[in-house]
Amino acid sequence: MRAALNWPNGLTLGRLILGPIVLGCLMAGQVGFAFSLFVLAMATDLYDGYLARRSNTVTEFGRILDPLADKVLVCLALVGFLFMSLPYVPLWMVAVIVGRELLILGCRTGAIRSGEGFVTSRIAKWKTAAQMAWVASILLYLTVLSTAGVPAEVPTGGGAETFLVAFGLAVVVLTLVSGAEYLLSGRSFARSRGAVAGAGRGERG
Repeated sequence: MRAALNWPNGLTLGRLILGPIVLGCLMAGQVGFAFSLFVLAMATDLYDGYLARRSNTVTEFGRILDPLADKVLVCLALVGFLFMSLPYVPLWMVAVIVGRELLILGCRTGAIRSGEGFVTSRIAKWKTAAQMAWVASILLYLTVLSTAGVPAEVPTGGGAETFLVAFGLAVVVLTLVSGAEYLLSGRSFARSRGAVAGAGRGERG
């Protein structure tokens, strides 16, 4: 346990804690503060992995905590957007993204309990980066609206909102593709393990 307590994992844990705070800021209408905290959390996501590799302190605990912190941060921000009734963040988009993250989290938890490891694929990393960029873009837009005194829940019909909807659609597609990739790779791994186990039973017989 002591090996897990290092600076990279501390940064990751900090990102996990920032998720509920960002949600609280959104529900309190403090969008500028939420944007600042989210950008800070994104910075820790970029730095903790680099720091762990540079200091040779990569741990299994950190590999589990890092994607969990990302999922909590993004999903809670999206839930906050739903509370704000933003017209460019529809419920179905949030449901798809949160549902995918919960499903994959459950699969990973099961894999860990069975003693299996997991490796984050490149497309999954792209998915996470795209989700964070989308959320950050929305928070930036909300901050601009708040500064101008424009209610966030009132559609303006501007190009910025069209861009955010299009960006969201692209994020949803990437989220679904990465989820399908993970499930298919997990199924292939399970079949290969079954084949090896079957061969082993045949040899013993």
